[in-house]
Amino acid sequence: MRLEYLEYFEAAARARSISGAALVLGRNRSTISMAISALEDELGVDLFVRRGNSLSLSPVGEHILDDCARIVALSKGIAERCARGAETGSRELRIGRDDVLPEDFWRHVIREIRRARPELRLSMRYAESDVLPELVREGQLDIAYFVASGRSGPAAGLYSRVVTRIGMKMMVAGNHPLHSMSYVADEDLAALPQITYLDSTQRERFHLDAMGSERIALSSFELGKDAICDGLGWGYVPEPLLSEEDYAQLGQINHGLGEVWYPYFVCSREPLAGSANAAGPLPLEAHGIILTRMREAGIVSE
Repeated sequence: MRLEYLEYFEAAARARSISGAALVLGRNRSTISMAISALEDELGVDLFVRRGNSLSLSPVGEHILDDCARIVALSKGIAERCARGAETGSRELRIGRDDVLPEDFWRHVIREIRRARPELRLSMRYAESDVLPELVREGQLDIAYFVASGRSGPAAGLYSRVVTRIGMKMMVAGNHPLHSMSYVADEDLAALPQITYLDSTQRERFHLDAMGSERIALSSFELGKDAICDGLGWGYVPEPLLSEEDYAQLGQINHGLGEVWYPYFVCSREPLAGSANAAGPLPLEAHGIILTRMREAGIVSE
């Protein structure tokens, strides 16, 4: 039983036609038709019920389709692992990150890393920015990305660098009077609760200490942004988290500290300089992929 016959059978079953399978696989229609006929002869059964140019699975064909798909997928996995070498089969990459960058950004990163290195065991962990450097130093993470306020920065003994600077914008609900004011003083802010970021030690960060207003402390920037959208107060929101939809609901406050900038760090136990290729350290290779995505998203300038 030839493996490619099973692949052709599966493709024809999914496409419900020989021509559809030929298009998906990039093969000649006659090649696929002859292979399926040969497979049916070898098994002694009809795998399809043929009606003109359309195909539908016979009861036997439907029964074995999933098994054929498993065999094809397993064979491809074996080929990929052998092509990349047995020594990479158990390699693992553990990435840590805070929530300054949107989920969609990290979704693209995961996809690109998997495309580049499908053999890796890949994990991604969210944690507060004050915790991430320590997790790298303890060996729980291989590389981490986080914004640092005055109270946090890379832990000692790590390779680290500033990737970019993140703008924190002072925002309020778009329909609030603070948004329409040409100049907002501290006294104006004090009349409305301040939304602050609560770190792992229960300390508030990314806020104005001098404000005497009531505070609402939340453990993620997304929660803070949502609270501001809901009209619960004003606060700082990382610019990368602000979508077009958010700008339709929120407005920036015209205060002297209406936008402040913080360094966005990467840290690892491995050097973060050199050529980011398959032969180099995994954190460096991943960092190259993440930097490319940051440039595409406009987070890092060329």
